[in-house]
Amino acid sequence: GTAAAIGALRRELVAAAGEIGVTPYVGLQLTHSGRWSRPEPGAAAPRIAFRHPLLDARVTGADDRAVLSDAELDDLVQCFGKAARLAREEGFDFVDVKHCHGYLLHEFLAARSRPGRYGGESLAERSRLLHGVLEAVRGEAPGLEVGVRLSVFDCVPHRPTGVDAAGSLGRGLPESHPTPYPWAFGLDAAAPERVNLSEPIDLARDLLARGVRWLNVTAGSPYYVPHVQRPAAFPPSDGYAPPEDPLCGVARLLHAARAMKEAVPEMIVVSSGWTYLQEYLPHVAQACVRRGWFDAIGLGRMMLSYPELPADILAGRRLDRRRLCRTFSDCTTAPRQGLVSGCYPLDPHYRALPEREALERRKRR
Repeated sequence: GTAAAIGALRRELVAAAGEIGVTPYVGLQLTHSGRWSRPEPGAAAPRIAFRHPLLDARVTGADDRAVLSDAELDDLVQCFGKAARLAREEGFDFVDVKHCHGYLLHEFLAARSRPGRYGGESLAERSRLLHGVLEAVRGEAPGLEVGVRLSVFDCVPHRPTGVDAAGSLGRGLPESHPTPYPWAFGLDAAAPERVNLSEPIDLARDLLARGVRWLNVTAGSPYYVPHVQRPAAFPPSDGYAPPEDPLCGVARLLHAARAMKEAVPEMIVVSSGWTYLQEYLPHVAQACVRRGWFDAIGLGRMMLSYPELPADILAGRRLDRRRLCRTFSDCTTAPRQGLVSGCYPLDPHYRALPEREALERRKRR
């Protein structure tokens, strides 16, 4: 039932695109939420790669019983393959195997302390789950294109410094942590304030050797370092005020994508983190792609408020400034509160929903 419903959504998307003369190339993201799983409304049900001294405290039930066994992971690999087969049967052109944002596959890239076949000090050991997933996808859905969305670096989890008299969240700062800090991918363990892309570059080369040519570069997680993953002026309700000018976060993401493209030029690299640029987005994107920093840019939040933005840019039309995403973060706060995600501030459809009032009440609370 779910596969058929998603397939119907794809057909509706293709038909709508055809009405304006566009033939879209449509993919489906394959993921496991891992530490952040909520299979039932409102109930956390984490499944984790390893015990994390800081993140375990953020999720009820992140204890020894939540650690997935090797046998469970063997079964999960086959589930990824079956999901890819269903995607192909429903007409999708590719799948994106999600290794980012603190979800399960991303967490395994930092599973240095995990015993057994799916963890260890070497990158090869920590990539074994990824290798199994790719083999299962290819076995179940031969010919289906495969891409990977990768958090190429992580960050020590942040918390707000407090809440002021007006109820505004304080500036985010890193939690107290030991050094070396071995629980992240793409960081210098001896100096975790520094990014180290040596392992992400090695992983990208490994992916290329296994036939994966599409790499979407992102970073961090929206759950514990949203300013790294999604630069914004306004934090989600469970986040913190930006600890830096959000432009710093945009620049960090763009330079990470550039570094990956320079190191593995055969990869088709898609850059992330663009929405905060707002009116300046088209100009910066054109300059970066023209100079070969990467091959394309990816837009997320902006597509909720202004889905026609790419068409307007390519046609040379003036941007509709009233519809530009201003990074209010309601599209994140809403699902964190069990409500449907959407652009409540700017999209008339979402503004008219009863969920908007519920969202405002929960934000004030």
